[in-house]
Amino acid sequence: MKRLAYAGFWIACLVLPAGLLPAQPADIDSAARRYYLNPLIHLPKYLPGKNSFLIRDLHRGDKRTVLDVKGSGSVRHIWSTWSIPGDNSDIPAAGRVRMNVFVDGHSKPTISGAIDDLCRAAERSGDRFAPLPAFNYKGAFNFYLPIFFDRGVRIEIEATDEIAEFYTQIDYRTGEKALHSTRLLSENNGASTIFKYAGGAPRWHATEFNKESAVRHTAVLDYSSSHSGELTLHGPGILRELTFQGDMLPDLELEIYWDDELSPSVQAPLQYFFSDFTNAAMESKSGRSTTYFPMPFEKRARLSIRSLSGRRGRVHIEYRLDAGPLGPRTLYFHAQYHETASTTGFAQYSVLEAQGEGLFVGMNLFNIGHNHGGGDAALIDPGTAHPLVLHGICGEDYFGFAWHHTGTMTPLTGAPVHERRYRLHLENPYPFHQSIQLLFGVFAGQHPQSVAFWYQLPAPTSRTRWITFDIPWKILGPAALDASLPNDVNDASYASVISLNQPVKVEERWQDIEMRSGFLDTTYQFRHYTMIEKGTGFVAGAGKTRITTYVHAPSQRKVNAIIGHDDDVTVSVNGGQAAELAAHSGFGPSRFSLELRAGWNKLDLVIYNDENVNWRWSGISLSFDSKNSADLKFASQVPESKE
Repeated sequence: MKRLAYAGFWIACLVLPAGLLPAQPADIDSAARRYYLNPLIHLPKYLPGKNSFLIRDLHRGDKRTVLDVKGSGSVRHIWSTWSIPGDNSDIPAAGRVRMNVFVDGHSKPTISGAIDDLCRAAERSGDRFAPLPAFNYKGAFNFYLPIFFDRGVRIEIEATDEIAEFYTQIDYRTGEKALHSTRLLSENNGASTIFKYAGGAPRWHATEFNKESAVRHTAVLDYSSSHSGELTLHGPGILRELTFQGDMLPDLELEIYWDDELSPSVQAPLQYFFSDFTNAAMESKSGRSTTYFPMPFEKRARLSIRSLSGRRGRVHIEYRLDAGPLGPRTLYFHAQYHETASTTGFAQYSVLEAQGEGLFVGMNLFNIGHNHGGGDAALIDPGTAHPLVLHGICGEDYFGFAWHHTGTMTPLTGAPVHERRYRLHLENPYPFHQSIQLLFGVFAGQHPQSVAFWYQLPAPTSRTRWITFDIPWKILGPAALDASLPNDVNDASYASVISLNQPVKVEERWQDIEMRSGFLDTTYQFRHYTMIEKGTGFVAGAGKTRITTYVHAPSQRKVNAIIGHDDDVTVSVNGGQAAELAAHSGFGPSRFSLELRAGWNKLDLVIYNDENVNWRWSGISLSFDSKNSADLKFASQVPESKE
């Protein structure tokens, strides 16, 4: 039951075995908090991006390009780790992989050096350039100094030793013009590497991040089994700080309604909203928890506190309210708790599914098991001309760690223990303009719980040209590239070989799968057949998957569509090929048309998969021109007489 799960988790938080006590983070400067949090109430104009790689068997002198994008923007976060043959220490040997960063087409790198040395140099820079310049911990290297570019950036890695496995995840953004003349440079003076910015360094201590205009207030709320404690604030204004203090905080659930909402925008048990985390957005101590997320509202804010067990109690609330008019298109804060009683292994855990226009900023994640069940997948804007997939590697990598390690917290990421972790994307939040889904791969038999944090415009977005559907499909695969996939859906099984860390023979059958809001993620489809409860973290490599659905059109017509994909896709309608779509470097859109007859039409796709720049991610987005597709219907099976 939901409430029993709450109580059990909180006991685990309070009583930790020796050696599992979380490392306490350093105090976070209030100006640093404002630097990260103040911009969140306005929607930025950039496109977020993420490249992820697991490269095996690099030899001395081998080079690989891990990022190559055109236009203006900035790299916001580089995570990396590696291993060398025969070394089982889980701490990468120093100086084994070199990184060169080429900005704006220059032949000479502006940043060059061993990855670990560059990350140590960023760490030594202190907070001169960014509140968190680096996070280096037990073989995980995180580089946060922004790398700005005006015409493009290319990042190349080179092995200076034999490398068994090299991992990296790179978060970046394109389309922004701010600070485009600022360049990050590395220099080696013979003794050590240092960083400096040419053209003017970023100034995170700038005046706009140091304004203190909010007024502090206090309130006391009583609650019992028959009623919730409520507090109403009148706007317009922005909550800058919200603190709960009392002896029974683990027993409380928070709801916040903005303006005239009938459903809460914030709904979560306090124990999952805060846990024991202290970071850029939270500060949690025994009996006292504070959030610093800015929370704008125009008319009123109604806070409701209730006991999950039905007990009577009292909670003290402190808040700082910055009264005054809101700017145009101000985003409202949202937080939503979610849980799944038991995972299947082949269906990712859904952290967030939201419609509208806004900004995803992070999540708390609990009880996913530490079995490399999979990584993060942000699926953004399938019903637009620019669908996006931001896909990581797996396990602890999303949280900035490596090699099963835990035990520390930073302003942006933390894993005190495997059972509870957080990741705030405040160095590079994810804007979305139509919808967002945040999925996390988890093996079978787990009971994951989470709280997602995001901002969103209070008014619904206007109707766009492209629309999406929740489409039921039949799916077969993944299979080897040279496999012959049957066209007809039936109950037969098919022998195939799946490319994991080594080839695995499997017996596959057609399965049911559903496209949600225009996105279909088939990355973990192979777990119908193998590795659903434990494993090494490897997902299916090179291969192909067939998906089939039926489309009902009331009349004969031509329908324009957009498929988002990274590798090759073949599209067929009623047995005839409709489109053959070539791979992109990274997820991107391809336009094509479908000739539909009146009645039921068979739509068949073959989705190929290769490494690309989203580590072994397989899937598509699909949207249709709203002018002549709003009346389409979909079914995974149609009687022969109705085809």
